[in-house]
Amino acid sequence: MECYCLFCKSGQEGFIIDLLKHSGYAAYSPLAVRNKPDAGGLRRTKARLLPGYVFLDAETEPDWETIRHYSGVLKVLRYEDGSCALRGEDIAFVNWLKRYACVIDVSQVVKVGTKIAFVGGPLVGMEAKVLKVNKSRKTVQIALGDGDALFRNIWCTIEYLEGNADLEMLHKSSD
Repeated sequence: MECYCLFCKSGQEGFIIDLLKHSGYAAYSPLAVRNKPDAGGLRRTKARLLPGYVFLDAETEPDWETIRHYSGVLKVLRYEDGSCALRGEDIAFVNWLKRYACVIDVSQVVKVGTKIAFVGGPLVGMEAKVLKVNKSRKTVQIALGDGDALFRNIWCTIEYLEGNADLEMLHKSSD
C-alpha cells in the first residue's frame, strides 16, 4: 500500500475525502486539537493539522487524471524526481499520524530550565526539533523534515504541567 498527498483548496478537504472514498480510496486529512481564544480565555477545538492537504492510500497508482478534475483539487504533490508516493520522513510522518487515528491531541510538557520536555501525549518520543514556542496560545512548532521532505513543520498544542516531574532526570536527558 502506497500513500499519496493532494493539495486542495482550504476548507474543501472533507468534500475531496468523500469523492476519494466514493472512488474506492482510503482518504484522510489529519486534525489537531487547537487552543482558540474566546471571551473566557482559550477554548479547545479540532482543526485541520495541515489545511489544504488530503492523504490517500492506494494499492496501485491512483487515477490522477480523474482526481485532478475533482473540484477543489489544486495539485498532486510530487518529489523533484516526479514520483508521487510518499517516502522517507514524509511516510514516517503519515505513519505517526495514523498511530493517533489522524487526530493529534494535546501533549503535556514540563519546563526544564529554558527548555521544555514532553512528558505525555503524541509528541513524547517523536524525533523532531522544537522551532518555536507560543506561550500565549500554548503551542509549539515542530520541525519534521529536511530538504527532500514535503512536510517541513507543524504546530501542536501543549499544556504545561506543574511539579510532580523528576526535573533533574529530565534535565539530564535533554543535554
